[in-house]
Amino acid sequence: MLYKERPSYTCSKCHKTFALEPRANSLRLHDARFLRVATKLTDNGRLKVTESQLWFALSRRTLGSVRGPRSGVPSAIGCLAFGLPVGGGLGVAGVAIGGEGYILTVLGALLLVGAFVAAVGNVRDGRKRYDTLPLSPFREQALARWKFAYGELPPGIVDDAVLHRTARPEQPRAALLCPDLAVASFLAANGIPRRYGVEIATTVQALPDDVPVVVLHDAGAVGSVRVLATRDALPGRRVVDAGLRPRVVMKAPGAVVAHGTAPQPEVVARLRTAGALTPEELFWLLDGWWSPLVGVRPATLLKAVSAVLERVTGPGGDPDRRKAEALGFLTWPDAGAA
Repeated sequence: MLYKERPSYTCSKCHKTFALEPRANSLRLHDARFLRVATKLTDNGRLKVTESQLWFALSRRTLGSVRGPRSGVPSAIGCLAFGLPVGGGLGVAGVAIGGEGYILTVLGALLLVGAFVAAVGNVRDGRKRYDTLPLSPFREQALARWKFAYGELPPGIVDDAVLHRTARPEQPRAALLCPDLAVASFLAANGIPRRYGVEIATTVQALPDDVPVVVLHDAGAVGSVRVLATRDALPGRRVVDAGLRPRVVMKAPGAVVAHGTAPQPEVVARLRTAGALTPEELFWLLDGWWSPLVGVRPATLLKAVSAVLERVTGPGGDPDRRKAEALGFLTWPDAGAA
């Protein structure tokens, strides 16, 4: 249907109102794609998924993969590879000819300047793809419009604050620390507290006393340090690093990654001293890469968290596994689907 045939969010043929105009939102969304992705993500409404998780699923193709980042460096090299020799050659030829040859010198100089400007522009454009992961425009441009047109979001989509409305177990068997409210709400909405007797908190201060603590975090320097800080704050408590580990993301095609500023040297030094990360992971973090926990596919995330909680809340305990937990060596099932 042509743009002129759907004025004011209304189909000119059936006269029905629709929610999303591709030209009016940054993701170029239309109703069919929005509903298709939401239906697949929630398994036809059987799985509860938060608004933030839906945003990442819809944005996945534009956020790129750690295996193939959309860097502007190759394009910049191409600009320089052409501009430097050609511009330099024209400049040298103009000087050698003399007289009217100054025109060649000027053209060569302009070409050199243009090559440098284009190279810098390509590098900056490549980095812009990773600097921000905006969510507010999505809520304003897509979710609000969908609710206006259809009255409610597709089955299974819940808001990011479900955790605040979830009952806490009276006698928790363990605690789950997850600073990301959207992920914490996702786990609460899918019955994790009731199934495992786990209390979910977003801060260390809100954790219950005298129970093991499982820490969920982004695959980044800040998230990795948070595990160490939690152990410092809870001496003598069992603290399990459940991920997201950088190496899980580094090996997962299609994983959502972002590029930001490099972590502070003292942060890297602490992670290196702790010995929980490999040299490859440290190098990845030092380069400014990270991956948000909320970007993990919901079904994979729920499966991974459930597996960890079954081990933590289950009877007995393997001493070797306890040692691995202390070092943060727990791995996620089906890592390639992260």
